[in-house]
Amino acid sequence: MNDALMYFLKVNVAIALFYLFFRLAFYNDTFWKTRRFYLIFSILLSLVYPFISLTDWLEKQEPMQAIVVSYAQLQEMTITPQPVSKLTAENVLLAIYALVSAILLIKMLVQLASILKWKWKGEKQELQGIEIISVKESITPFSFFNMIFINPALHNEHDTTQILTHELTHARQMHSIDVIVSELITIACWVNPAAWLLKREIRQNLEFLADNSVLESGFDSKKYQYHLLELSYQTPDVKLGNKFNVSPLKKRITMMNQQKTSKAGILKYSLIVPLALALILSSNAQTIVNSAKKAVTATKNAVTGTKSIVANETNVVADTKNESQKPLLALVQDVKQTDNSKVYTVVEKMPQFPGGDVELIKFISNNLRYPETSFFNRVQGKVTLRFTVSEAGKVGSIEVIRSLDAACDKEALRVIKALPDFIPGEQNNKKVAVWYTLPITFKIDDSPIDNSKVYTVVEKMPQFPGGDQELVRHIAKNLYYPAEAAKTGTQGKVIVQFVVSETGKVGNITILRTIPENKKKLDEVVVVGYGSTANVKPQSPETNMTLLAQEAARVVSTLPDFIPGEQNSKKVAVYYTLPITFKLN
Repeated sequence: MNDALMYFLKVNVAIALFYLFFRLAFYNDTFWKTRRFYLIFSILLSLVYPFISLTDWLEKQEPMQAIVVSYAQLQEMTITPQPVSKLTAENVLLAIYALVSAILLIKMLVQLASILKWKWKGEKQELQGIEIISVKESITPFSFFNMIFINPALHNEHDTTQILTHELTHARQMHSIDVIVSELITIACWVNPAAWLLKREIRQNLEFLADNSVLESGFDSKKYQYHLLELSYQTPDVKLGNKFNVSPLKKRITMMNQQKTSKAGILKYSLIVPLALALILSSNAQTIVNSAKKAVTATKNAVTGTKSIVANETNVVADTKNESQKPLLALVQDVKQTDNSKVYTVVEKMPQFPGGDVELIKFISNNLRYPETSFFNRVQGKVTLRFTVSEAGKVGSIEVIRSLDAACDKEALRVIKALPDFIPGEQNNKKVAVWYTLPITFKIDDSPIDNSKVYTVVEKMPQFPGGDQELVRHIAKNLYYPAEAAKTGTQGKVIVQFVVSETGKVGNITILRTIPENKKKLDEVVVVGYGSTANVKPQSPETNMTLLAQEAARVVSTLPDFIPGEQNSKKVAVYYTLPITFKLN
């Protein structure tokens, strides 16, 4: 899972847990200052706890290592390549989410602009270090940081004194910080109902604090409550401010009349410590499992489909002597063995491929080739291998623990044997040998294309990424000479036709013609095409051109997505013809 998405999920889960904990434990007490700390602390901890690392300590605990090993060994995943397209469901949802967040942010900025406008237009006075701004508009009294906004003409002297006492509490205790934090968290996590509920609790608690300050100043509670009711008909003007008559009034009046909670009840707020620790430990445990899973299945998407299978960068003559033709036993015996009694399964610092997992995936993709027989027999599935990475980083003791077929097993073993040295694993700051498990999936893409909607010529023809030179380079890199054809000296040209779909995918591969060298008459080859593979049925059995045609069809099936063709500024499916020449040195 994407790291940013994982972080977002962790934050939202924490916010929901903190809110539920608040409702269960603290909702009806009168420790308003402590509640204020809890509510803001819960948001801040939700944002930072995914970054708090205890992995160094956790990895050394034997129970945690056992859990990690058990979990990591169960992980196997195959990712089938998808069409390259920006208009995916994920991108659409992300765009909608960003749009709503942007609207909420703009709304907040507009409210901030309104406050600044009133500040510039109003008459300013100072009271106890707080700026009092008198405005002529009919507004509900409110405060924002060290400013109080009020229309004196709307209130008598007694009411104005109550209002200023209330709003001075907001200003002195910097309640606007809480308001801004709650607004920002709902903008970022608007899809989470707990974020909105937490924001409501923050705003209400600030009013409880200010109301309590008014009553402690000696004002009559009944008259103060009636004053709030008189102003309750007014609608809030700016939601960023701390309103004098912020609703719901019923809850505020209940809190004013409620008996004070026993001081011993404040001890329950200490429960936030185990809750915070539980979140941090769960986050770190997931990090350890992910680390182990990466080590065990570092290339879970290394080979998932013919478009990920890329041949060695060797010429066609050399490929007839390729190491993959060795017997399976010989490949295993070529590898230096390791004393398995000294090999760890999980260590504090797992072995790492030079450059990380991305480079390991790239190496596998650039060296693994779909075996010809397996490809045309449509053999698909997973080969799982296990090997050791020694104290010096050497790969050894390679074994197949889950087989597919002889050809795929042999090819997977060949590529693992070719892996360069790893950065070795460490335990207690000492380099040690470690087991490494690697699943490799062979999968053929069978996406059909409707030939009735395929163009032959369009305004903008399909283009291989990087141009024709890159296309030629890809063919040369992936093509190898069939051994039987090389033995009989068969040479010639194979003309391949395929379809580049609206998304750029290659499919419906057909062999149009084979042209044997030094033969004037062209042998026609009929191909039944489906998906991205082809069955070849030659009309001229006296030649070995069938083998060349099969290899041409196979290598075309490995082509990555093209830049699709266009007709009338619309992406369309187009036929593409490609000649491939086989020539022996």
